[in-house]
Amino acid sequence: MQYERLPLSSGYTIQEKFAQFTDHELHMHDALEVSIALDQGMKYKIGEACYYAGPGDIFLLRPFEPHWNLTQEEGQPSRWIMLLFSPSFVSFIPRGSSLLTPFYMTNTSPLIPADSVHAQAVQRLAIEALEEAKQALPGWELQQQTLMIQMLVHMQRYYMMHNRDQLQEDSSAHGIIQAIEYLMAHWAEDIDMDIVIEQSLLKKTWFYTKFREVTGLTPNEFIVRLRLQYAGHMLQSSAKSITDIALTCGFGSASYFNKVFKEFHLLTPREYRKR
Repeated sequence: MQYERLPLSSGYTIQEKFAQFTDHELHMHDALEVSIALDQGMKYKIGEACYYAGPGDIFLLRPFEPHWNLTQEEGQPSRWIMLLFSPSFVSFIPRGSSLLTPFYMTNTSPLIPADSVHAQAVQRLAIEALEEAKQALPGWELQQQTLMIQMLVHMQRYYMMHNRDQLQEDSSAHGIIQAIEYLMAHWAEDIDMDIVIEQSLLKKTWFYTKFREVTGLTPNEFIVRLRLQYAGHMLQSSAKSITDIALTCGFGSASYFNKVFKEFHLLTPREYRKR
């Protein structure tokens, strides 16, 4: 298993890439990723699951989730678009954290199929965003950011429409989604989990059971990983001291931050920043 460090100094990146046939080791990273297949068929390994994608299929790759993608046929490289971004990208948008919800749900498929109007819109917007960078006209960075937001809105709408029946039938799932959005909006604060549980309208034991079912994590693990995502971005994009970053991201102390960070990244924050 490889942990890949992905520099996102501006909070996101959009790149056109080529998948090859050669099998390789799974990797993971703390960024949120969207993969858009453009032409030849592709194969995705995500955790223990394997998916086959055709042109226009879109995959949402969750943070800290092992994965790789490659082409289905030897000698037939596959073009795809990679979108990588930090949760901090939406921090300036009102209720922007709600746009990240699909990336933190492990009980739903990561695939948005090509025949969905939302997948088609995301592909069109991603190609337009790449063209903005190529032409580099005045204001292209702002235009690209706007296109990124539009893509996230389409992904959220697909998720909400696709899971509407489940959410209506399972009120506890709706309560967990509300809890996730609350945690993503207040990740740096000293969170009182009793308040979160009360807002979910679920009993305490059922809340913890359902939270793990939906996210694959306990609420505490969820908060720690979210804070690590923000901390990793700050280490790459700011000159703040490690202590300041630890406190800003809600870790309480630099020593605890160093310990948790190394557990996930296999590097200290200082080593991570220097790479």
